[in-house]
Amino acid sequence: MQIRMRPAAQELMDDPACAEGDLRPALRDLGRINRVFGAHRFVRAYLDRAVPEAARRRPAAGVFRLVDVASGGGDIAVAVARWAARREIAVRFVAVDLHATTARLAREATARHRGIAIVRGDARALPFADRTFDVGLCTLALHHMRDDDAALVLRELHRVARCGFLAVDLVRGGVGHAAVWLLTRLSGSRVLRHDGPLSVRRARSMEEYRRLADASGIPDLRVSPLPGFRVSLARLQDAGAPPR
Repeated sequence: MQIRMRPAAQELMDDPACAEGDLRPALRDLGRINRVFGAHRFVRAYLDRAVPEAARRRPAAGVFRLVDVASGGGDIAVAVARWAARREIAVRFVAVDLHATTARLAREATARHRGIAIVRGDARALPFADRTFDVGLCTLALHHMRDDDAALVLRELHRVARCGFLAVDLVRGGVGHAAVWLLTRLSGSRVLRHDGPLSVRRARSMEEYRRLADASGIPDLRVSPLPGFRVSLARLQDAGAPPR
């Protein structure tokens, strides 16, 4: 089955009025899916490459600074905190989300981990100076956005992250849609059962992600397929070079 067009329908968790009782189990189960089906692994693999680049231009005791935009329930922040602890790397992690309830739930989920700050903000206009962070992240968020907004988010990541950034998202397709539909039937969250399959339908094709990367105007932005019907848009530059 082919899904040729992205539907205009919005996901329930994007609604500012989405109740905490609905949002909490959806974010919890989404975090479990990210852990089991690769999103955390993709982020760790990218950071394993990025840390040496950042360290080249920083004293050995320096803090590795990351920003995660449209960060959701905080599972990526926790995964990065555990990754850093295993490698004995000092990390300062800032997670940015526009949804007030999501941000509050993320604070709860990350409270036991040092070095994580949750900030309410718009990923299209980040409240940070240029090159504030070493690395930027954006996981499973671009499919929520129109093309012009998604390109803005990529440009903002490029602006604030001096080493580079990684965006991971879903790829639209019939097989992926069927797989996500089946997987989300196991969730007790009505929001995730609704939003999961819709997310795949709202995702882009590989060619559409390539066009998005071109539209962003960011040099050396690589678009690559990932396992599990996912895609990465990644950039990693010399930590001492200015953004181009």
